[in-house]
Order: sequence, then C-alpha cells, then structure tokens
Amino acid sequence: MDTQLKTPCRDSTDKGNLAKSQSFVSVITVVDFAGKDALCELPKLCSYLGKRYSDYEVLVMVKKDAQTYCSHLFSDMLPKVPSIRYLQLSDNVHDDVAFAAGLENAIGDFIVIMRLDCDPLETIGTAVDLCKSGSDVVVGTAHVPCSLPYRIVRPLVTWLLHSIDYRLPHNATHFRCLSRRAANAVMATGRHYQQLSMQIQKSGYACTPMPYALHETGEKSTKPAAKTLYSGVRETMRLMVFNSAAPLRLVSLLGLGGSAIACLVSLFALLVRLLKDDVAVGWASTVLIMSFFSLLQFVILMFLSEYIGRILVEIRDREQYAIVYERNSLTMINQDRINVLEESESPDVNLVQTGRDR
Repeated sequence: MDTQLKTPCRDSTDKGNLAKSQSFVSVITVVDFAGKDALCELPKLCSYLGKRYSDYEVLVMVKKDAQTYCSHLFSDMLPKVPSIRYLQLSDNVHDDVAFAAGLENAIGDFIVIMRLDCDPLETIGTAVDLCKSGSDVVVGTAHVPCSLPYRIVRPLVTWLLHSIDYRLPHNATHFRCLSRRAANAVMATGRHYQQLSMQIQKSGYACTPMPYALHETGEKSTKPAAKTLYSGVRETMRLMVFNSAAPLRLVSLLGLGGSAIACLVSLFALLVRLLKDDVAVGWASTVLIMSFFSLLQFVILMFLSEYIGRILVEIRDREQYAIVYERNSLTMINQDRINVLEESESPDVNLVQTGRDR
C-alpha cells in the first residue's frame, strides 16, 4: 500500500508533475572494477529519485581498483548530474566496510543500500514506502542460482548461523533500507565494519522482507554469480568469527571430546593386550585413528588462527576504511541541505521516526 501523500512541490516548475515526498532519501552504492560499467545507471537513478523526492543524495563508494576509471568518468558526470557524492576509498575493502562508510556519511531520513549492477531502481521507492509504513529495516530477498554442493551444505550452514543468532529472511541479498533511527542504532552499537548485515539485524528493529527480482545492467554486465560451496564456507566463516565466540567454544568442546575418545581407545587397547596374547595391531585402524585426530588438530588450528587474526586487527586501533577524497555534483537540489525540517510537522505519513521530527 502506498502511504505517500500528495504534497505541494518546492519547485514551482514542477506544478504539472506529481507531488514529491519531502523525505530526504540517501542511496549508497559500491563500485569496484568488475562493476564499473553499472555507473551508466547513475543518471537514471538520479532522475528516478528526483521525480519522487524533494531532496536526495547518491553516495558512490569507489574502491581503489576502480579509482582511475571513476575519476575520469565523474569529471564529466558531476557537472551535469545533481546530488552525487563521489567518495574514493583508499583500499579494496570488503563490501560491508564500503557500505558502512557510506552509512556513516549519509544524512538522509531513509538510507538505501544497493548495487547498481543488479538491483532495479524501482526497489528504492517500494522499500522507502515500506519504511514509512512502520518497518525500520527492509531486507531485499531475491533468487540467486546456487551450485549443487552449496544446496547440500546449506542446511548445516543455516544451523551454524542460527547458533550465533544470525536470522535473516530466506534468500536475503545485500539490499537494505533503513530509517534514520535504525541507522543511528547500527552506528551506535560499536564496530560494525565487516559485519554490517549482522549489526543491522541486531539493531533491535524488526526486519521486513521485500521480494524483488535481480536484473542486469551495463554493456558488459553478467548474470549474478552463482553461490558456490567455497564462497558459502568463506562467508560463513567470516560471519561466525567476526560476530561470535561460539565457534571457539565449539572447537574447545570438539577437542575435549576427541581427548575423551583417545583415552577410551587407549584403555580399550590396553585391556585387549592384557586379556589376549595373540593380538595383531591393525594397520588400517591405526591410520584411521591418526587421521581422525589429525583432522581435529587442523580444525582447531584453523579456528585459532582466524581468531588470532581478528585480535591482531582489533589491537591496531585503526579505522577499517579511509576516504581519499570526496567530490560532489556542481548542481544540487538544495544548496543549503540540512537534515532538519523547516516546518514543525511534516505532511508525509511516516510511522517511523526519521531523526528530524522528534
């Protein structure tokens, strides 16, 4: 249901058009070298936002590998396309870190996190309307092809993620829409880099799923990459290590169980040796037992190394990203833009606090 009211436009030249919402919408997108061709969608995105909202901004977080390409592209685009903020990151950080950097720099009432290379523009209006109806956090869900090994291991991965209280809608994507108070809660709950989706889910606000269909854009676009067993295991490890100590406790219990089994096997071998004289040591059994305990040792070492790496990152006491520079469009919708309402009450129907109307 569309909760947007028809209100007078600020610009008298738009009297013949549909009235715009007075909500300030910030859209954050991340660009790397592989997805640089999707930047051709920026003029369409700004046109779409300009028709629906009286004020908006588009934050383009560019990773290091796309700096040369984007620097030349935005030199031509910024004088022509309004309300773009081009923020150049100093390194090729994880997408969570890049989106978190955009979240900290966004000033809108509603903040949309999306990728231009696969998310349709229409999802923005739908997500913002859902937020206005009382859903502080909107999570996009879409079908992404999965390999057979991934589908087989997926139930185990789901159980492991549930053990650390990671509960997102089925087929959740990177797309998010947050109200201002939800965004403030995420930024106030500590270090949310590398675990942005987890921190959003734990912000205390209910997540509302929003189904949509991924699409292709750009001249050299490709279909969304299928989820593989390797990518799934890598992402699961990252989420578990950065968000919970449960894996460490599980490995400790696993080591304790292995030690107990080793004691029982030793006791059994001793009893057999005492009760029987013609006992031949089985080569296959010996190799099997040695392999089993070697596997336990390697699993334990793997998790310990992950946690040691995490500790090393934490003790550096440095930010997870750095912005080299920021460039803005020469033409802006509102030159004196501030996230404070001019009127005491907003005519828009908005069931969530945006941070400007308290």
